[in-house]
Amino acid sequence: MHLALTVAGLARHGRVMSLVRRILVPVSVILLIVLSGLGACAVGNATGLSVPRRSLAEQSALLDRHVEMRLPETANGPVPALILLHGCGGLREVQNAYSDRVLQAGYAAVIVDSNGARGIGRFGAMSRVCTAQTLWGQDRAADIAAVLDQLRDTPGIDGDRLALIGWSHGGWSLMEALAYSGSGDQPRALSDQNLSLTPQVRLAIAMYPYCGFPMRTSGADFDPDIPLRAILAEQDVIAPHAACIRRFDRAAAAGVDLEFSVWDGQSHAFDEPNPPPDPRIRYDAEAARRAQDQVVDWLDETFADQG
Repeated sequence: MHLALTVAGLARHGRVMSLVRRILVPVSVILLIVLSGLGACAVGNATGLSVPRRSLAEQSALLDRHVEMRLPETANGPVPALILLHGCGGLREVQNAYSDRVLQAGYAAVIVDSNGARGIGRFGAMSRVCTAQTLWGQDRAADIAAVLDQLRDTPGIDGDRLALIGWSHGGWSLMEALAYSGSGDQPRALSDQNLSLTPQVRLAIAMYPYCGFPMRTSGADFDPDIPLRAILAEQDVIAPHAACIRRFDRAAAAGVDLEFSVWDGQSHAFDEPNPPPDPRIRYDAEAARRAQDQVVDWLDETFADQG
């Protein structure tokens, strides 16, 4: 028996294997979902059957009235902007706190309300988004694509000097966007184009991001042209930092400019001024100020010589 394959045979083989991978990956994810007890809604997310597919224009329309753009009072011409992506619970005071700090430093702030755009209130966020029943990070990546498109021609904002910051679920979403941009894959929530972060995005910042199941990216596929910075919390039991470190190690090995630190004694959402009544979350005002200063330092390092 000859083991050689013709060119046509290889092509057919490649198509078959691609189809097999598309089938097997959701099946393996579904098995994990069944074992974890997440339920039918999560199965719909895993297969993509419950994920709306929109064009970039439709995604932008979805976010209409749910993207707030704030310009610094000192702005003299277009300025770099920081795009803020909230956690699974939706917009919180922490986004306003960081927005105020970056505005003082001379940068614009663009606050994206992914939950509000989909009609998800606080109860729905806690019961459905935070439990992975709906709106996985890989699907929120489409929001990033829509906002980048909006910022190309926004007065007062330099659409080619942008940074991303995401908290928890927002950090998950941010890293999925880095992976889509790095791999060239098309997000399943977008029907008409791939997601490319370059050359618009110059920096990504993840604040105690969620890196566990069902995160799609391994880290090795992050866009190597976008530096990634992260602050992890040593006592985080909601988004344990070990899972992120494994992905960061793969990203660094693949050539990504990556820096992260694990802050001793800090819990998940340590920088949230009015945390929910959850014993797993402890606000630390001093650490919150230090984190805000660190974010501004990273922005300064990125944009100082690009004026």
